Order: sequence, then C-alpha cells, then structure tokens
Amino acid sequence: MKDARQYAKLGIGAAVVLSLITAVILFTAGRQVAGLYSNEPQVVELIQHFLLYAIFFQISDAIATPTQGALRGYKDVNIAFMLAFLSYWVIGLPVGYVLANYTELAAYGYWIGLITGLAVGAVLLLLRLVRVQRKYAETSLAAAK
Repeated sequence: MKDARQYAKLGIGAAVVLSLITAVILFTAGRQVAGLYSNEPQVVELIQHFLLYAIFFQISDAIATPTQGALRGYKDVNIAFMLAFLSYWVIGLPVGYVLANYTELAAYGYWIGLITGLAVGAVLLLLRLVRVQRKYAETSLAAAK
C-alpha cells in the first residue's frame, strides 16, 4: 500500500510538472505556437487567446487523469466514474452551454465550462483518492495488529 501511495503521488506530480512546463511554453511562446497553425494575423490572435484556455484545461486534466488511473489501481472505479460523470456532464457541459449561448463569451464559454468541469473533477477525484488511500492504510494497519 505504501508503494501504491508513492506511485500515485509520483504519477500525479509528474503529470502536473509536465503540464506546468508546457503551460509556461504556451504562455511565453503563444504567438509562435499559434503561428504553426496559421499565417493570418487574425487567426493567430484567436489561436493565441484559445491557448490561454488550453493552459488551464491541461493543468486540470493533468491532475484528473492520473488520479483516475490511481483510483483504477485501487479498483475504485464506480465512484470515480460517478464523480467524473457529475463533473463533466452535469457541471462542465451545462456551464459551457449556458456561457456560450447566453453570454457574450461565445466559443470561449464552452472552454470555460470544460475547464470548470475538469477542475471540479480533479478536486473531487483527488479527494476520493485521499479517502481511498486512508481506508487502505487503516485496513493494513488493522491487519498488521
């Protein structure tokens, strides 16, 4: 159980560090990255703006995805599925729809909704992982006595 906890921290930590590195690259070299997709100044400016949203998306995803993997390792899939479903479909998609269709955010509203869903999912899944790890630690401790 100690190894499982350590590998979960390592996996989540590595994903977050890599996403932060790419976030810095996207933030500092956004124009150059956007220039890989188009030569038109207006399109490059739009891409650059969307890349800022992508930074927050990838950081949230870097927490949520390996956390889901760690929960699978603990064979805790049903509650993880429900948390992900709640976060993405019940929170993220409706928030994006409302922001995109009923505010001036337009397409950016969907990104904000997706990021909101992913962030909520990351937090909920991380909390679930901590709870599962504590449960396994307590079970191991009781079995050792």
